Formats: sequence, C-alpha cells, structure tokens
Amino acid sequence: GAMQHARNSTGALARAALAAGARPTGAGPAGTDAMLAAVRGIGQVGVPENYGQVKDGPGTKFLGTPANHRELMEKRPLSPDVFDIDGSSTHYKFPVVALSSITNRVTGCVLSGAVAFGGTLAAVGGPEALPAFIEGFKSTAPFLVFPAKALVGFPFVYHTLGGFRHIVWDKTTNGIDNASAKASSIGLFAASGAVTAALASYTF
Repeated sequence: GAMQHARNSTGALARAALAAGARPTGAGPAGTDAMLAAVRGIGQVGVPENYGQVKDGPGTKFLGTPANHRELMEKRPLSPDVFDIDGSSTHYKFPVVALSSITNRVTGCVLSGAVAFGGTLAAVGGPEALPAFIEGFKSTAPFLVFPAKALVGFPFVYHTLGGFRHIVWDKTTNGIDNASAKASSIGLFAASGAVTAALASYTF
C-alpha cells in the first residue's frame, strides 16, 4: 500500500542520487539528506549532457535502459493488444454489446461511402446517372440484385435503428446497464436482419 509506495519512491530517489554522483556520508538522516540534496540538483549537474540523444549522447543508459531495448520494444504487443503474440488468437472476448457498437460505426462509414458514390455519379453523369446505373446492374447481373440490396440496406437499417436506441439512451439514460444493453443489442441485430431481408425481397 502506501508504505510500499514510499519505500519504492525512496529507493528511486536514492538510485537517482547515486547516478548524480552523490555518496552517502553515513547511515541515518545525514546520509539521506546528502542524497536528497543531490537529487534536488539533478537537473543541473546530475543528468549527463545530451542525455536523451542516442547519436551524440549517452541516451538513457544512466537510467537503466537495456542495450537491446529497441529489440524488446519490437516484441511488445500493439496497444490495445487485441491479438496474442502469435498474431491470430485474441486476448479478449467481444461481447454482443461491443460488436453492436463496432457495427454501428462500420455501418456509418459504409453509408458515408454510399452517399459519396451516388453523389459523385450524379454530379458527373447528371441526375439520371444513378437510376441508369441501378437498372443496368439489375439487367446485367440479376442474381446479384438481392445480395446487393441487402448489402446496401443493412447499413441503413442498422444505423437508423441504432440511432433511435442512442436517442433513448441519451434522453432517458434507460437501458445502459449491462443486461439491458446486451438485450437491446441482440434485438437490434435481429430486427435489422429481418427488416433488411424484407426490403431486399421487395421488388420496385
């Protein structure tokens, strides 16, 4: 606890003082005072010149940095370290609430891309370009119409329903607890899948 923290802090100060060139004159308060006095001046005399520079200075060796610290840093996992050292297995489980949140962000990006594509097509080819593109796609690859409509419809449906859920959360603070959030996430996925399938099946 606090006592251990105090011991660690005192030890760190002592090591810094020794690095700065201080030597205790004896045991007890006198020796400690000498060390602390040296620590107070560490910014002026105790730190080597160009201490942080590897090219023209000692780097951070005087702080105890190992010589192979670059190699050790390359072996450290990414932060946040989602994947294990083998690069394939994961450290963490992804509960449905986390997947729901991630999906909400991904669908938002997909919608932005879809709007940008449609707007660019209309800006370049005129107001009839987008309907002509859709009709051409339907006549060229009719077997891809349903999956294409589902791919376009799911982000719209999910992001819209997710937005309504967030409005409820923001306005009432209801449903933010773990159990309710899990239930609403499952319901959001189910409702989005059902509505998407219905929209994709509808023929204009």
